[in-house]
Amino acid sequence: MSEMIRQQYHLEPDRGLLNDPNGLSWFQGKYYVFFQWNRFEKDHSYKEWGLFTSEDLLKWQFEGSAVIPDQEYDRDGVYSGSGYVIGDQLYLFYTGNNKKGGQRKSSQCLVTTKDGRRYQKKGIVLKTPEGYTEHFRDPKVFAGKQSGYYMVVGGQQKNGKGAIALCHSEDGEIWNYQRTLAVSEQYEMMECPDLFELDGRHVLLFNPQKRDNTADETIFSFSAYKLGVFDEINGIFQDSDLDKGYEKMDAGFDFYAPQTFLNPDGRRILFAWMSRMEAEQEKVFSAAEPNIHCMTLPRELSLRGNKLCQKPIRELYRLLGQDIAAVCEKHGWRANPARRTFFLLIQRTGEGQKLHVRFHQGEAEMEYIPEEKELIFSRRNWVDGAVETKSVAMDDWNEIEIWSDHSSMEIFVDGGQTVFSSRIFPESRKPEIAVSGSVDDIKMQIREIVSIDEKGEENHE
Repeated sequence: MSEMIRQQYHLEPDRGLLNDPNGLSWFQGKYYVFFQWNRFEKDHSYKEWGLFTSEDLLKWQFEGSAVIPDQEYDRDGVYSGSGYVIGDQLYLFYTGNNKKGGQRKSSQCLVTTKDGRRYQKKGIVLKTPEGYTEHFRDPKVFAGKQSGYYMVVGGQQKNGKGAIALCHSEDGEIWNYQRTLAVSEQYEMMECPDLFELDGRHVLLFNPQKRDNTADETIFSFSAYKLGVFDEINGIFQDSDLDKGYEKMDAGFDFYAPQTFLNPDGRRILFAWMSRMEAEQEKVFSAAEPNIHCMTLPRELSLRGNKLCQKPIRELYRLLGQDIAAVCEKHGWRANPARRTFFLLIQRTGEGQKLHVRFHQGEAEMEYIPEEKELIFSRRNWVDGAVETKSVAMDDWNEIEIWSDHSSMEIFVDGGQTVFSSRIFPESRKPEIAVSGSVDDIKMQIREIVSIDEKGEENHE
């Protein structure tokens, strides 16, 4: 496996294709991160759940297969879902797919485990409700404050429009559809919903999907959130219009299907799939690799006003190693890390706002243009060599934090109010950071990111 592509501190399997995070949970002293996995090919032709476990969110164990498609109701894929601890068992909910005869049939299914190693299938717990097509999937379960448990499911109504359904159970095993929680007129499908309370408010995550319903094909999709109030007694999410009042979760190229869970100290933590590659991009990116795709960094969520903020979990800062020296040049600063795995913190200390950061001879660049009040991130397309850009309108900036791995960058602006998540195709073997702009008005820190083995066991006990 190439040292250029293989990530150092992001979760990825040793073979096949990874996509959505599933079943995120804390159970019997361990973190469980299940994921959509095709262990046979680097495509989406097969889906089961793979598994990573950890005791500290830093040192991860790849456990291999966990839930496989071996029943008639899930013969064509164990699709996305969630986990929740009920009593002394971990309950895993997923969408089972059967496409016999070319007709899609979706069922919401349950698996339980008492030890995190042996999984018992309980079968179908919810069939597709009236008023929905068989594009009905990705159950996310949470406990109610009044009674029982709730499940939000992404779907498409029979009018061809996207929606999120709300279901309820008293015991986690017998489920009933309650009502449509939120709807869209602009998008034909909603995927991977999540609903949770954060800092006294309710946050709804969802992934709008534009589809060609006639051809049954996806055109494009993205991740979004909106703030509102979930009325548990009546099963209502105020402001149920999914076409208005939402914000995009991520401003970069590669972020989708985020899922959250509560860790033991009460933090709301998020993982997402760090890829939105097209077929040709996937083919080139993984040409010499046995696997493709990875997770984002785990992120702590908080609210700042009406803004959902994402920051790297605090445990990750224990991976920071020695400082990397930067050399002052005529128009700025230059650093040459020994590896592509580094942490870069840029803080504004004066009035100057202009900033330009160039990585690895132009593989990626970030620029803030005060006159345009715009922050721009760009990367070189590894298929045709063209420069691709993503931008965000921004009146000002104070702090930018960048986590670079072998083939990705995650950029957190002003405490995670804006985030860019992107895969970067490594072409240069000479890592380089070049900073220019209002360099007299910034303070900069560059540090190595080292592996757990390099840090030593005493650093993650």
